[in-house]
Amino acid sequence: MLGRTRLFNKALDKAGLRRAPGRPTQIHLSVTDRCFLPCLHCDIWKNDTVDLDGQVWLDALDRLSQWVGPASVNFVGGEPLLRKDLEQLMARAVQLGNTVTFNTNGWLVTPKRAQGISEAGVSIAYVSMDGVRPATVDHSRGRAGSWDKAMQAFALFDAHASPRVVVTCILNGRNAEEIPELIQFVRDRDYQLVVQPLYQNFGEVEYDPYWFKKSVLWPTDLQAIDAAVDLLIEERRRGGPVCNAVGQLAAMKPYFRDPVTFNGLTCKAGHSDISFDPQGNIRLCYFLEPVATVFDMAPLAAIWDAPKTLRRRHEVSRCERSCNLLNCNFDRSDL
Repeated sequence: MLGRTRLFNKALDKAGLRRAPGRPTQIHLSVTDRCFLPCLHCDIWKNDTVDLDGQVWLDALDRLSQWVGPASVNFVGGEPLLRKDLEQLMARAVQLGNTVTFNTNGWLVTPKRAQGISEAGVSIAYVSMDGVRPATVDHSRGRAGSWDKAMQAFALFDAHASPRVVVTCILNGRNAEEIPELIQFVRDRDYQLVVQPLYQNFGEVEYDPYWFKKSVLWPTDLQAIDAAVDLLIEERRRGGPVCNAVGQLAAMKPYFRDPVTFNGLTCKAGHSDISFDPQGNIRLCYFLEPVATVFDMAPLAAIWDAPKTLRRRHEVSRCERSCNLLNCNFDRSDL
């Protein structure tokens, strides 16, 4: 039986097709492109996509539940809290048995919304904070007061038993020296920290392998990057508050020296996860063309194994871009 499987997979590879190892276990729902912060590392706020009606997302969640059963569902944007029905959508996902998380910049977290998020049963709030000093955070987010808003969001979430707070940080040339302070910050508050390397701005932009040459956040002091990575690895190995895999962190050193050359690592996009963008497009990877939409009548299981999806998954498996280091793409099976 194993020999037949290998022969079958070899035939698929030869035909430029690839099956997934199973059903997806991670669902990414980008429920809005709207955002009010002109972050230096992101262009999503420039998009003019109109939000889909909440019923579309409720139906998608029901279809996903019937297909994959309980999974990890992450609500992202834009700024997801710009949707007034976000708590309703996340509550439905929880009721269906999923583990639910969401990302936020913290600006719209109020006492009422923090309570609603907690009552919805959300497990984790990923709060963006690219540094620990006000000037650093405000600069990266493009708006004064961003650090203050993050602090207020932390206090409001801390007032409830859930969700658990995980600080998300984009490692770059402006915040590398603050990593020791940031680790201490999350340790003192009993939070966790997840980092990812600065990458080409997200949004409706064409892939540019030399984007970093124009980035004001790209590091010039690689010793500071190395020191930050070493400390993050040390914290991870000693059971500290760092969530990233050691292999992912270690790969960031050569990445910041040469982000163009292929790092030899695989990408899990479309293999164990599936993404839905604010227009309802179903994607294996946000940087590649969609394989279907939520409005297609075909069962999601059929879409997952359709020839178009198999071709796109094969394309992912042969991709040599460095975005395989991003948290949603990093394949831990490489370790």
